[in-house]
Amino acid sequence: MDALGGPSMEAATMRKNKTPAQALKRIPRMTGQEFKDAYDDGYPVYGESTNDQGKPPTPEEVLASASVSTVLAISMLHAMLPPKVLARIQAPPSLALVVSVPGPDWIGPIAHALTSLRAWTEVIKRDGSKKISDNASVGGDSVASALGAGRSVVGVTTAPERYLPAPLVTAADLRIELKSPTPKALRATIRLVTGSPAGRLPADIVQGLSFDEITSCIRKGSSARDCVRRLKVASTSKRAASSDLADVPLVEDTWGYGPAGDHARALVEAVKAHRRGAPWPAAGTRFILAGPPGTGKTSLARSIAKSLGVRITATSVSSWFAQTNGYLNDICKKIDEVFLEASQNGGVLLIDELDSLPNRESCDSRHRDYWVTVVNRVLMTLDGAVSSPASKLVIIGATNFPERLDPALVRPGRLDRVVRIDLPDEQAIEGILRQHLAGALADQDLAPIAAIGAGATGADIAGWAAGARMVATAGKRPMVLADLIGRIVPPETRTPAQQLAVARHEASHAVILETQNVGEVRTVSLVAQGAFAGRTLSRLNNDTSVMSVTNLDALIVSVLAGRAADQQWDAVTAGSAGGSGSDLAHATALVAGKHASWGLGQSLLYRGDQADALALLRVDPTFRRLVEDDLSRLYEISRDLVSRNTDVIDRIARRLVERRVMGGDEVRAIIAGSPVGGAKPARVSGKGGPNA
Repeated sequence: MDALGGPSMEAATMRKNKTPAQALKRIPRMTGQEFKDAYDDGYPVYGESTNDQGKPPTPEEVLASASVSTVLAISMLHAMLPPKVLARIQAPPSLALVVSVPGPDWIGPIAHALTSLRAWTEVIKRDGSKKISDNASVGGDSVASALGAGRSVVGVTTAPERYLPAPLVTAADLRIELKSPTPKALRATIRLVTGSPAGRLPADIVQGLSFDEITSCIRKGSSARDCVRRLKVASTSKRAASSDLADVPLVEDTWGYGPAGDHARALVEAVKAHRRGAPWPAAGTRFILAGPPGTGKTSLARSIAKSLGVRITATSVSSWFAQTNGYLNDICKKIDEVFLEASQNGGVLLIDELDSLPNRESCDSRHRDYWVTVVNRVLMTLDGAVSSPASKLVIIGATNFPERLDPALVRPGRLDRVVRIDLPDEQAIEGILRQHLAGALADQDLAPIAAIGAGATGADIAGWAAGARMVATAGKRPMVLADLIGRIVPPETRTPAQQLAVARHEASHAVILETQNVGEVRTVSLVAQGAFAGRTLSRLNNDTSVMSVTNLDALIVSVLAGRAADQQWDAVTAGSAGGSGSDLAHATALVAGKHASWGLGQSLLYRGDQADALALLRVDPTFRRLVEDDLSRLYEISRDLVSRNTDVIDRIARRLVERRVMGGDEVRAIIAGSPVGGAKPARVSGKGGPNA
């Protein structure tokens, strides 16, 4: 809190103020004399009021002695405040003035410049750096006393309600919110500092720059052109996409985000349209990404920033506590700093771990006052960030638990939309792999890999690619498919004979599915997953709900083909059936449904759904014999087909032991008698997966 003069000085200064508000409208062409008048050399805060000869300083001497920060601050006030506001600041009687500025480094210069307009009994400058004194509850008695005595008080800060004395904020006659200097103020500053005009300046020439960064670009003894060049370079570097975005793809190249990806692409297009003159898409620029850990929430936010060519300010609720001692005042100050940095940088603000802020309605009563204050601070700061017409921030929250969020966070006008990111499907997994492999394995079909990786997160998939690359690099050779498979599936512990038996089982399913036109094989895998020793995935040509007798029988035959292969190579074990998900259980349920549910057997009588049909097997001996006879007939057909295709089944099986997974294209090539070589490259045609 700085005391500058009293009522007598205020009156004297008002008498000798020579700068009428109307003349100050010509600020871009302000002369040294006009600046001298605005500067008002009578104030002791500006240093000596006489030159070396003991005379009042000339306008040129005033300009020469004034710092660039002083020139810029005074130019801002006269260029950015309307004449009526300037006149009100200068006119008696007393005045309570509150000024909010973009950042802490603006406080001193703006407070300094305000003393050129009138004398103040108290000039209060607070940035929250002093825990005790920079508080709304401190200094109120002094402010009330000064105002009550007809004197003038000004407060300059980044957050008036938080840092300035409450009586000043409440009783303020005038409130001013200063933003970055306008081109008009910059032209005046450059002309006064360099002595030459700057010409026309872009509206965003200082976007993202702090006060100190702006003044460091405007230098005495430099040309106006060089000053402008420095400002442009500095602003461009601050607004440019962060260097740490090099490893993330553009939004249009991402995979597996589903609705979140659609929202991100629409957002990017809307912001680009705004740059071409369309309105700012306010509602679409404030949302929350929600999904399990590792699904790429942070990565999508970074991709949005990269696609927009802007910086990303990334923070998290836990970092607020890690970077402070946890005291309430420090946490609130940290929240202010985060939003202030984001507003200065522009671009994207990412707030991770939003669920760490508790729902005030269910907050523990012992800590309720603390958390209510923190959440309220976030809400108030968020409101300030999104309510300003000049705000062009994209604000993205991220959480693993959207159901835990305080309802006020997601109400309209704040982070008013929750967009989910789920685990990537097989096509998305393939796309993510392609991205992270960066050209490696370009001639390999990755669809089988994607199939066995179902349920993985984007982070898992990125780890597979990184691990495979590490293995290949350690071996000083190009990556091979086995490197990737080795990162996804557990090491093989079965004997070669056991592996070949499982491979023949799965190969038989695949061959019968294809040769009997039952379906199209997508993947054959020797990888043990859960209760399955291997798996064959296919796309059926007909849905079971609309199958004819012939089609249904062919499907049952293909299901029984695995057991037929076990018997063909004398490898039938308890594992050939046993569980409710086994081939034998599946085939039995299909035959029971055929005769009791679908009217495709010897009787048209409907006796219930498939579950009812299976229950009948336990209580109806006649129905049980009917199902068993039909099942045995179809099994013999399956055995015959496997016997007639042993060569091709064995060839596929041995290839499967070698590769552990095979794609449908390779299976069909072997059935057709084509040479086994490199697999057909995977098709990448859709959009999908998280890029962790």
